[in-house]
Formats: sequence, structure tokens, C-alpha cells
Amino acid sequence: MTVWDQPKENSLAALLHGMQFADGIEFDLRLSSDGEFVIYHNELVPGEGSKFERSIERMSTSEIRSLGTVTFDELLSQGVLTDVWQAGGKTANIEFKVPHPAAQIDDVDAHLSAMMSLLEESLDPFDLPDRSALVYSFSPRIGPVAKSVGFGFPVTRLSPYLRPWGSYRIKRLVGTPGFVLSTVTGLIKEHREERMPAIAMTLQYLQGWERFAHPGTPMAISGGGLERLNRARAGMGLHVWPAPLELEASMLEAGISLISDHMDPGVFSLPDGKARWMRPASQPLDDEWRGRLDTATDSERGDLIREAGESLPTWPELESHRKREMIIEQGHRMFWAGSEDKWAAEAENGLPWGSPRLIGHRGAGDTD
Repeated sequence: MTVWDQPKENSLAALLHGMQFADGIEFDLRLSSDGEFVIYHNELVPGEGSKFERSIERMSTSEIRSLGTVTFDELLSQGVLTDVWQAGGKTANIEFKVPHPAAQIDDVDAHLSAMMSLLEESLDPFDLPDRSALVYSFSPRIGPVAKSVGFGFPVTRLSPYLRPWGSYRIKRLVGTPGFVLSTVTGLIKEHREERMPAIAMTLQYLQGWERFAHPGTPMAISGGGLERLNRARAGMGLHVWPAPLELEASMLEAGISLISDHMDPGVFSLPDGKARWMRPASQPLDDEWRGRLDTATDSERGDLIREAGESLPTWPELESHRKREMIIEQGHRMFWAGSEDKWAAEAENGLPWGSPRLIGHRGAGDTD
């Protein structure tokens, strides 16, 4: 068995891999000092200088590129990625990163507004289908700023709020009070009031003892908690991280879109013994292929998965009646609002947000 050489997160290789093997990719955008997008997660680059000097937003694009960082323009020059993105069915979750305080950029609204303007300018030539891009941020200002500037892409907030600096452990510690005081019901209500089509949250809201830390009735990825969750969101998209392999099948069945770090194309079986299919939205399995994969041995699955990938139609290639059949089943199972005709019409203009996707976190998984 060939050992997969996982590419570095947010690298060109990682992003191309995720777009090919999954339903899409998640990646981080920051603005360089000369106003260009670079794909970089951390607030500061490694080094010995001051935090001001190491803040991405205070560095030029050429300086950042010299560290091996990819620019957004470089990503958009890759036809192998943009072609499938334009075709439909694939989704890009784009996280806007706000600067570290050391960068001394105090006007967050102006910064987010500049990012929105540049993203629209960068993606305008591609004429992307509806529901093929979701922009989000931990900043609570993402919604108000998008509304004030008439931003053309859907946005949502990442929950719980994590401040844009410090180690991940410290961020989580500082974010704990907000996590405990917020509820899934409350988040759904707030997002709906802001006309956000999807929610993005940590799995701890739905799984494990942490979900009982909130006031109100807990929600979950199975059982009565799942029914409460799906009735409350009524077709609203739900993007969740992390996505453990042992929960992958149940989370997708629940209607949850996964932001996954498990992008190894050589993993053909899930811990429960079922076959793993990494494109449930952009190239959905039919009943025949699902049966073939689940009844095959692990040694047989690799060849069968490759054969399925070569023979099954992708989302834009599906006939209208198959799309309608699939979407109606999802709508009833997940308690979407509206009628069957409404769901089917929405699907003709792009995969509905309520349909579960498998998204590659930072392309091919976290390597930080």
C-alpha cells in the first residue's frame, strides 16, 4: 500500500488535492501590506523579529511568497481547480482572517470591507454558480460589514468566537465563556435574523459532554437531539469541525457538512467497516454503487472507488430527475422548510446549503 505524502496545509498541492478528492476546500485568506490576498493561517510568520514586523498584514506580497506561501491569484490560475469549481457541485469555504493586534490595524470594518471588495474583483471573471462559495470569519463584524457594502457572496460567523491572536489553547480558553453561554438554538436564530444561509461551528456543540454545558435542550448528531437540530435549522447549512473518521458517516447522514482533516485518498474504509466515499455532494453515489462498495472487501475497495469516480456523473452532469429525487429525499429526512418543488428548483441553480458536503480543511488537512 502506498503511503500518502500529505502536502502542507494551504499549499497549492493541498488545495488542488482537496478540490479533486472531496466536495471542496477550506482555506484562509489574509491581506498583504500591498493589498493582495495570500493564503496563510497564522497571524505571524516564524522568526526573531518583532510581532509588528512578522504580521502578515505588514509584509509585502513578495516577502510572504519568499516563505513559500501561495497567493490567491496563483490558486485562481490553476485551471484544473477553477474548471471544476465553475462547473458546480464543488464548494470553497473561504475564511477571512483579521490581523493580529501587533499589526496596528484597528479598523476591522474597513479591513473586512477591503477583503470583500478584492474577493469580488478576483472571482468576478469566473462567474461561479450559486452556493459554490461561503465566506466566514471568527470576527462578529463579518455579517454587518457584508450587509453594509452589499457583498455578493454569502457569509457566516464561526462559532464560538476565538480572538485573532495567541496559541490555540489560549484562544480556546478565552473563548470558553462564549461557548458556554451560547446555544445552538440561539445561534440558528441569530444567523437567520442576519440572513446567513449556513452556520459554522465546532463539533463540541453537538457531541460529547460539552454539549450539556449550555442552557436549554442539547442537540446532537443522532437521535432526538438530531431531530431537534434539523427541525430548528429547517434547511440551513451546517458546517462543522473537526470531523473524526469514526463519526464521518453519521455526520453526513445527519445532513452536516464536514470540514475534515482526513484527506488521505488511500483510506477506503471507515472505522465502522463501511466504504468511504469522499464526494457525497459533488459526485453522489447511487444505491447500486453504495451497495457494491459496502459489500466489497477492503482490498477490493480501492479499485472500485476509482472505477466509481470514473463512471458516476458529477453533480452538474446529473439528470434533473435524479437531482430532484436526491434533494427531495434529503429535504424530507432533514425537515427542510418549503415544498418539494421549491427544493428541486433551488437545486437546479446550485447544490442547496442544506445538502451535506465533505470539505478539505486547509485543502488536504491541518499540518500546523
